[in-house]
Amino acid sequence: MTINSSAAEKIVEDILSSNVEILSAGVIDRSGNIIADKSSESFGKRFEGVRNLEHNRYSGTLAIAALSIATEVKDAFGEPQALITIYRDCKLMLLPMPLYDILIGLALELSANVENNNNNNNNNNNNTFANEIERLVARTLKP
Repeated sequence: MTINSSAAEKIVEDILSSNVEILSAGVIDRSGNIIADKSSESFGKRFEGVRNLEHNRYSGTLAIAALSIATEVKDAFGEPQALITIYRDCKLMLLPMPLYDILIGLALELSANVENNNNNNNNNNNNTFANEIERLVARTLKP
């Protein structure tokens, strides 16, 4: 499924409005092109240098490269569900959405729970943060 820029912009808006812990969201196609991205005003103020990264032509390509590296061990661990990088003041998350042929890039508050929203260990993957974002994308793209 190919996603156009207006659908990608709607996805970004919906993601940002879904959770106050999400500071920035972007939609990247499998070629590394950033189709849409948007950050909260507070994100831009807290991380001044990020504006240079958001519109850097390599940002999407680097996301694809990171996912490619993680995929190298899929025979042992399965397909990557998310790539999470923890920094001093935030978390960055890359969510592959193979059904839609896109990646979702997120910047989150450091305190954001990106593991399992119901905080139990019953291996129920239906309530993970990644699954919530995927459901939001599916609802947004629903005809």
